[in-house]
Amino acid sequence: LQVVLLGIDILSALVSRLQDRFKAQIGTVLPSLLDRLGDSKDSVREQDQTLLLKIMEQAANPQYVWDRMLGGFKHKNFRTREGICLCLIATLNVSGAQSLTLSKIVPHICNLLGDPNSQVRDAAINSLVEIYRHVGERVRADLSKKGLPQSRLNVIFTKFDEVQKSGNMIQS
Repeated sequence: LQVVLLGIDILSALVSRLQDRFKAQIGTVLPSLLDRLGDSKDSVREQDQTLLLKIMEQAANPQYVWDRMLGGFKHKNFRTREGICLCLIATLNVSGAQSLTLSKIVPHICNLLGDPNSQVRDAAINSLVEIYRHVGERVRADLSKKGLPQSRLNVIFTKFDEVQKSGNMIQS
């Protein structure tokens, strides 16, 4: 545990030091960082996500990083698949929806709606709700065209309606 956390700290220091010059290393470190999103320890998963957000903030734009993270949606470890959804929610809250090409990401989330693991399915729904919070009704229309089972769409759209009613929308 300590070794992993120290490694994440060292990478974080490198990102701070190198800033956009770290961009060249992103492809090298991302596979390991994706693996760590699935770590059994909460502290490792949290530090890892913090580092990924820091990379998006200081080394390369969020879309550049996300283009290289899409494989995480198909990762063998369920915690990594769940973690990538949580990381997407965090990215939206830090950088906003305009920082990402969500049309590239949504199909991957839709695949996770049928994941064998319930935590992954819940995280996928939550990330769609978060996208909806940022983007609005376009998401509903888009999901309707994805060929998802109606029962699943009903669950998601009910959550969209709840967010809409709660007044927590962030539309720009």
